[in-house]
Amino acid sequence: MPFYSKRLLLICSKHTASWRLAYAVAGLMAISLHTAAQEVAFDAGFLRTMPGRATGAGEQALKLLQQSALPPGRYDVTVLVNLEPVGRHTLDFHADSDGKLQPCLAPTLLAEWGLRLEALQDGEAVQKTCLQLPRAVPGAQLDFKPERLRLAISIPQIAMRRAADGSSDPSRWDSGINAAFINYTVSTLRMHHRQQGHHSNDDLYLDSGINLGDWRLRTSQSWRQDSDGNRSWTRTRTYAQRDLPGTRANLTIGESFTDSDIFSGVPITGLQVASDMGMLTDTQQGYAPVIRGVAQTRAKLEVWQNGYPIYSTYVSPGPYAIDDLNVAGNGELEVVVTEADGQVRRFVQPYASLGNLLRPGVWRYNATIGRYNPAARHDKPMLAQATFSTGMEWDLTLYGGLMLSDHYRAANLGIGKNLGNLGAVALDMTHADSQINAADQTEAQGQSYAFKYGKSFDFGTNLRFAGYRYSTRGYRDFSEAVRQRSQPGNFQGSRRSRLEASVYQRLGQRHSLNLSFSQQDYWQRNSTQRQYQLSFSTYHAGLTYNLFASQSLTDNYGSDRQFGLSVSMPLDFGRSANATLDWQKQRQGYSQRAGLSGTADDGQLSYNASLSQNERHQRSGALALGYQGGWGSVGTGISQGTDYRSVSLNASGAMLWHAQGVEFGTWIGDTAGLVEVPGVAGVGVQNSASATTNARGYTIVPSLQPYRYNTLLLQTDTLGPDVQIDNGTARVIPRRGAIVKSTFDARTITRLVLTLRHADGSPLPFGALVLDTKGEQLGLIGQAGQAAMETTLRAQTLTLRWGKRGDQQCQVELDPAALQLNQGYYLQDLTCSQPAFEEAT
Repeated sequence: MPFYSKRLLLICSKHTASWRLAYAVAGLMAISLHTAAQEVAFDAGFLRTMPGRATGAGEQALKLLQQSALPPGRYDVTVLVNLEPVGRHTLDFHADSDGKLQPCLAPTLLAEWGLRLEALQDGEAVQKTCLQLPRAVPGAQLDFKPERLRLAISIPQIAMRRAADGSSDPSRWDSGINAAFINYTVSTLRMHHRQQGHHSNDDLYLDSGINLGDWRLRTSQSWRQDSDGNRSWTRTRTYAQRDLPGTRANLTIGESFTDSDIFSGVPITGLQVASDMGMLTDTQQGYAPVIRGVAQTRAKLEVWQNGYPIYSTYVSPGPYAIDDLNVAGNGELEVVVTEADGQVRRFVQPYASLGNLLRPGVWRYNATIGRYNPAARHDKPMLAQATFSTGMEWDLTLYGGLMLSDHYRAANLGIGKNLGNLGAVALDMTHADSQINAADQTEAQGQSYAFKYGKSFDFGTNLRFAGYRYSTRGYRDFSEAVRQRSQPGNFQGSRRSRLEASVYQRLGQRHSLNLSFSQQDYWQRNSTQRQYQLSFSTYHAGLTYNLFASQSLTDNYGSDRQFGLSVSMPLDFGRSANATLDWQKQRQGYSQRAGLSGTADDGQLSYNASLSQNERHQRSGALALGYQGGWGSVGTGISQGTDYRSVSLNASGAMLWHAQGVEFGTWIGDTAGLVEVPGVAGVGVQNSASATTNARGYTIVPSLQPYRYNTLLLQTDTLGPDVQIDNGTARVIPRRGAIVKSTFDARTITRLVLTLRHADGSPLPFGALVLDTKGEQLGLIGQAGQAAMETTLRAQTLTLRWGKRGDQQCQVELDPAALQLNQGYYLQDLTCSQPAFEEAT
C-alpha cells in the first residue's frame, strides 16, 4: 500500500467512526494507481455478438480498430514550432519500433521553420531526406497528436535562428513571375445646384507595372475632367526599380521622390540608390499616417503629396479614418474633402516619426542624382543628394547629409538618443545657401534647427510625435528656393517655425482621447496657420459616443472649425448594422444627421443611408451602396438636398497579365501573390476576404509583405467531395514589388460509401480492414458493415480482413464507374465472395 494511504489509515484509526471511510479511500487510491499504471483498453462488453459467432470477436475487433486507428501514410497536419504555428503541411508518417507514428521532416523544411542547419551535430544529416530531429539536435522533441492531427515540435533556442520580428533569409527571397498589371480607380460625379447650375467631374487613377525578372517597371498617372470640359493628364512617377539584397537597398531609375528622412522629399528624374527598411525587422521600419476627420455628406476625399494626387476615395457622412496610405518618412500631405453639395475643405496632414533612430550596427543611406521634377511650372535644376544614418553604442544615432544644386547648397548634421523611460529625442541643424535672384546674384543664407520627441507612457499615453523647427530669415529649403527663383513675385515667404504634436491617451478599457496639432508661421507675412483635431471616444450601455473638434483649412485657406457629437449603436438585423446620430457645430450654425449603415451578403455588399439638416435648416438625404467582389469593387451614391442633387459612381480593381492568361481582382498593392488551383473554381484564400479562384482556378492575393514569410492558406472546407488538395498551405517570401505564384495540386477523387455483407446477409465485422490490390489500406468498416473510403474510378478487387486466418477475410469486386452517384459519393451494397465465421457488431 502506498505511503500516503497508510498515513491516512493511521490518522483515521484514532477515531473509530472514521476507520471504514479510511479503508474505502485507501482502497480507491490504490485502485487508481494500479489502473493508471496499466495500458488503456476499451471495454468490448457494449458490443453485441451475432448468433453463432465467437464470444471474443468484439474484443478482437476493438483491438484491431485501436491498433489501426491511424496507419502510416501521408497526413495534412497542423505544425507548431516552439508553440508558434507555422501552418498546415502534408507530411509522411512511419511507425517506429514502438509502433508510434513519426514524421518525415526534411532539413530544408526545418530550416524554413527556423532551425539552424549549421547547429546539427552530424554535418551529413543535412543531405538526408528525413531528419531524425531528436538525434540530430539534443533536447529536441516531437509530440504528434493523431486524434487532432497536430504536430508540436520543441527545439532548443540555441539551435534556432535569432532572426526576429518577421525577418527572413535573403537566399529565400522570391523574385516572382514575369507579369504586368494595372490598378485602377475610376469615379464620376454629376451635380445640379439651383444657383450654380450643373457641375461634373471625372477622375481616373492608374497605377501600373511590369515585372521582368528582378526588375520592376512602375508608373502612376491620373486623368481628370471638370465641368467645363477641361482635361488634364498627370504623370506622378515612372521608374524602373530593382532591389540590391547585399546592400539592403533599392536602385531606382526614372521619376521618383528623394528620400525624406533628413531633407524634405522632392520629386526628381534621375538615379537613386536608397536603403529599403523593409529588409530589416518590423520594429525598425517607418510608418504611414492615419488621416482622420468628419464628413458632412457622402464626400470625395483626395490626398496630394508634393503637388501630385496619390489617393482618392469616397467617405460616408460622419467620422472617417484613412489607414491604407502608402507613404513613409517625413513630410506633409494635403487632404481635400469635397462634400456632395460642392463645399471644399482642406487641411494639411503632417507626418513624421523618429525613424532616424537606429539600433547599434544598423545603417541607412541614400544617394540621388538627377533633375528636379516639380508639378508646377518652376525651374528644373540638376540636383544631387546624399544622406547617411548609423546606429551606435549608448543608444545613439548619428545622421547627416548634403544637398547640392546649381544655385542651392545645404548640409545637415543631427544626433538622436534613446532616453529609455524618458522617451526618445533627436536634434539636428541644417545650413543652406540659396541664390534666389539670377539677375543680381542675390543670396540668402540661414539655418534651420529641429527638435523631435516621442514617448509611450505606462499609463496609456502614446505621444506619437512632437517636433519643433525654427528657421532663420535667410533659410530656404530646396522647394522654397526654386519657387522664389522661378516666380519671385509670387513668393509669399519662407517658413519661420513649425510645431507638430500627436497624442493618444487610453482611459480605461472603453475610453480614449486623441489629439493632433500643428502650427506654422512665416517670416514675410504675419498670418499663423493652426490646425488641430481632437476626439474623445467612449462606450456605455451598448452605445458608442464620439466627441470631436477640429480646425482645418478651407479652399481659400481660411479657418473652418467644427465641434460635434456622434452616437452609434448596433442593430439586431442583417449581418452587421449600425445606427448613428450626429450633431455638429460649424461657423454658420448647427447641423444634424441620422444614418443607417451595415453589410450583407457575407460582407460583400455595404450600404449607408442618411437624413440630415444643415446649419441653414436645409434638409437632405443620401444613399450609398457598395459591392466588393473578387474582381474588384463598385459603388454608387445619390444625394438630394434643398438646393442640389448629385449622383456619383466609382469602381476600383486590378487586371493582371501572366503567361497563362489575364486575371481580375482587387487593388494589387505593392507586392502580391497569384494562387492557382488548376481547374477548380470557388476556392477561397484566408489571406484575402475577396480572393476566390475563377473558372480556370486562379485568384489574386493582394498586399503581401515583402521580405517576410507570408502564409497562403486555402479555404478547403468549401471544396466539393470529389476534389482533394493534399496541402492547402504555402509559405512565400516575396521581394518588394514581386508577384509570387503558388500552385496547389488538386486531384479529382472517387469517394465511396459501401455497405459490405456476408453471403448470409449479415454485415462484416466492425473494425475490419479494407485493402486494395496492392495491400494498402483504404479504410475501416464501421457500424452495420459500412465503410467510407477514397479510391480511383478503375475497377478493382478489394480484400476485407479482420484476422490472420484464411476464414477471417473475403473479397469483393468493385467498379466505381458503374455505381450510383449521390451528392458526390458513390453508394453500393456488396456481398463478400467467401463466408466468414467470426463477427461482432
